[in-house]
Amino acid sequence: MEPVAEQLEIEGIPPYVESWSAASIPGFIPTVLDRWRHNGSGLPTRFVMVVCPQVEVNARGGLPDRVVELTNPRLRFLHFTGCHKPYVVLLYTGDDAEEWRAEVQQLLSWSEGYQAELTAGMTRLKFIEAIEERDDDGA
Repeated sequence: MEPVAEQLEIEGIPPYVESWSAASIPGFIPTVLDRWRHNGSGLPTRFVMVVCPQVEVNARGGLPDRVVELTNPRLRFLHFTGCHKPYVVLLYTGDDAEEWRAEVQQLLSWSEGYQAELTAGMTRLKFIEAIEERDDDGA
């Protein structure tokens, strides 16, 4: 198996989000995608991704029940940055990807949402939304 290309392009991310974005950390996204591929799943060419600091999940007492219900355990990763900070990375490939991302992301503080596309030698992320404070009405 060849590793996912190290080249990453992030489109449309506002500077204030980029300043705290885990997706912007060199090597972070390609390594997560390599883990996905090593789990035995073929990598699709398009999917959505939500990234959230584990500390925010812990502050809430764990992943919200609704997020657990909406996510596939094989596409839910705890991944560490190079400076050992853990992040939850959620991937989704369904036809209702935008609705899924919007619902999941509203329940996760300091989360970032992206539409991803894999092409020859390049991973492209299109920034969709950042949620700084989650919806307190969520379960």
